[in-house]
Amino acid sequence: MSTPRPKETSRLEMRHISIAFAGFRALDQVDFTLEGGSVHALIGANGAGKSTLMAILSGTHAHYQGEILIDGEPVDLRSPRQAKLQGIHLVQQEVDVALVPTLTVGENIMLDRLAERGQLCHWPRLYRQAQALLTQLEVNLDVRLPVGRCTLAEKQHILLARALSHRCRFLILDEPTAPLDLAESERLFAVTRRLQAEGIGVVFISHRIHELAQICDRLTVLRDGRRVGDGPMAGLTSAHIIEKMLGHPLDAIFPPPRPSAASPILLRVEGLHDESLLRDISLSLRRGEILGIAGLAGAGKTELCKALFGASAAGVAYGELNGKPWRPTTPYDAVRRGLALVPEERRKEGIFIHENIPMNLSVCADDTFTRWGWFSAGRARRFAQQVVDRLGIRASGLDQQLLRLSGGNQQKVAIGKWLRGHAEVLIFDEPTKGVDIKARQDLFVLIDGLARQGKGIIYASGEFSELLGLCDRICVMWDGRIVAQLDARATDEETLLLYSTGGTLP
Repeated sequence: MSTPRPKETSRLEMRHISIAFAGFRALDQVDFTLEGGSVHALIGANGAGKSTLMAILSGTHAHYQGEILIDGEPVDLRSPRQAKLQGIHLVQQEVDVALVPTLTVGENIMLDRLAERGQLCHWPRLYRQAQALLTQLEVNLDVRLPVGRCTLAEKQHILLARALSHRCRFLILDEPTAPLDLAESERLFAVTRRLQAEGIGVVFISHRIHELAQICDRLTVLRDGRRVGDGPMAGLTSAHIIEKMLGHPLDAIFPPPRPSAASPILLRVEGLHDESLLRDISLSLRRGEILGIAGLAGAGKTELCKALFGASAAGVAYGELNGKPWRPTTPYDAVRRGLALVPEERRKEGIFIHENIPMNLSVCADDTFTRWGWFSAGRARRFAQQVVDRLGIRASGLDQQLLRLSGGNQQKVAIGKWLRGHAEVLIFDEPTKGVDIKARQDLFVLIDGLARQGKGIIYASGEFSELLGLCDRICVMWDGRIVAQLDARATDEETLLLYSTGGTLP
């Protein structure tokens, strides 16, 4: 349960907040109140307006209507600098957007100090201050390490440390646990409770519904840019929260089981390894099968996905694809041979965030968009409209930049770009990260449909419930190795967790 609220705290109010982009009204007369010493859940389906509301609060959008007050006094938040001067700090979901990969961990933590004009930098002091902030978070990380070499979980901690380097009164955590495993999430919750006890007001945005009751004491629900619910968290179940988000009860989230059949082997690798983590990995994938790859952060799931796609250097003792000898070499060769990858870091590696929908959906397509060597924009737009309709991508129009789409709709585009080609093996790395419950259901239906078409699916995730609900078999990874191969219908989350932590059944 949450820590009791201190007596001396600040109060932040957003009143009648509205904003529109290119004629599309993203928020309509939204009220939101955050008390110091409270952890306040802000939830809603993708596209409901959560991130937009918090972007206004953190000074990103200057053209909003409405008013913002702190302790009853109006404040003008038209830039990130103004927000920070008021003690408002955002730890955003897409960590790579906020970090400079060529700078060190310590420099990224103290980045705002480095940007101050007329200030000489005392480097030893800067690194000591950065180290002290990481120690406060109970994170063991070399402050002189280039941030480009850090994991997603480590990057999340770096952004949190940066927020704490200021006089922070209100902290916005946008999907903070998305890149974290169970132990790292619990560590973050402990830090959040300490901040709460110090009187800091925390906004907690998460699509992991089960987390909210653990850490939050209040709840605000947005739907289609409007506030539709607000009140205490006490007594709410996950089913209640989902119903508030969607406006109706959610049916069974996973598709019905597919009939098991002894279909031909589509992909086989033996003795796959790389120079850093992966060791002696052997697996096979059948047509029409969804093969789960389970593991906690750092187990090697992402490394395995990239190795199979040829996006990282790896060797195999033996490989076979579609009955022919094969070994991963390059992404170009992988695509040519019928492999596709939907990567974990979609904004960095899976889509072109500043381009429109047709460009993103046609970038991996075959040559049917060209005629006599010329690209047909008309054909690409017609295909894009078909994908938008088929996958239910919510956008103001085909020319909308992906930057303006919600996480779930960005992910649908990242998947949709492979639907034009001849991909037979589709590799999904944490496909539901930062995606709301309804969009997850849409993705599950899409992935299940691809399997029913005879595609082979590799589904890597740390969400064990998803693996059990969607997959036929599950390979469990620990320390760069596959330590168990299980029938998904005959196992449970406890068993997956046991193997994921290096344990074995008695």
